[in-house]
Amino acid sequence: MTEVLREIPDASRLYLKAAGTLTKKPKDTPTLPTSSVRVERVSADAGHLAEYAAICGFEETTHLPITFPHVMAGALHLYLMTQKPFPFPLLGLVHIRNEIRQHQALTADGVFDLQVRIGEARSVRQGIEFDLLTEALRDGEALWSETSTILHRRPAPKSAVAPRPQPPASLAEYRSFSAPADIGRRYAKVGRDYNPIHLAPWTARLFGFKRHIAHGMWSAARCAAVLERELGRAPKELSVQFKQPLFLPGKVALKFVRGRDGIDFSLLSARSDKTHLTGVLR
Repeated sequence: MTEVLREIPDASRLYLKAAGTLTKKPKDTPTLPTSSVRVERVSADAGHLAEYAAICGFEETTHLPITFPHVMAGALHLYLMTQKPFPFPLLGLVHIRNEIRQHQALTADGVFDLQVRIGEARSVRQGIEFDLLTEALRDGEALWSETSTILHRRPAPKSAVAPRPQPPASLAEYRSFSAPADIGRRYAKVGRDYNPIHLAPWTARLFGFKRHIAHGMWSAARCAAVLERELGRAPKELSVQFKQPLFLPGKVALKFVRGRDGIDFSLLSARSDKTHLTGVLR
């Protein structure tokens, strides 16, 4: 049964609640609750949208950027994952994939329902992963949908060493940009994602990172903003696989190749052979 809330919760308060989940110790084969939550008749705040577009590089538009509903629904993700039946500690979860489909264009002043539900858990080499399924609905019809795949990490067997991803040789064009040291704190306010791994070096070290890292969805949105201009139209699909963390501050090269129905891309470190993410924009 879907729980209906009167309004989208305050994300900052939910992150305080998330700190209380650190003591959770999931079983070998945890069962995820079949939880679902919905808020009806929501719309984008004009000021919030303008700040988001500016920090991610989207041009001013009468339509929502393809990644913006993810930000609008972020507190609903947190709401489900901070409920008692959810088995994983929230802080330390890793966002590893994102699939977005824009079924119909969402206007900046449009009104729709936002709904989020938890998918099934799967055992993988790195630990346990699960999906968060998000939809923007109008009269029961999906205007926008997203599958965010999240990983609860567990120590991998010593023999299971993942190969370092290599940038595709066919990507011929590139655009460069920087990720400033404070982009994690700035995006946290706009993206409403206050995960400590993004905020400062010392908070990131608490979770095993040598320094703080850029939000994956900021990196993905920044790529989408650049490539949307190359695509020449509003995109209908964005698929992203997050590979290696982008430590802050950092400089990156967005390499891409144009295909018949879209653009394949990789976000690479400008100073090493690391691949931060790969994806397709159609």
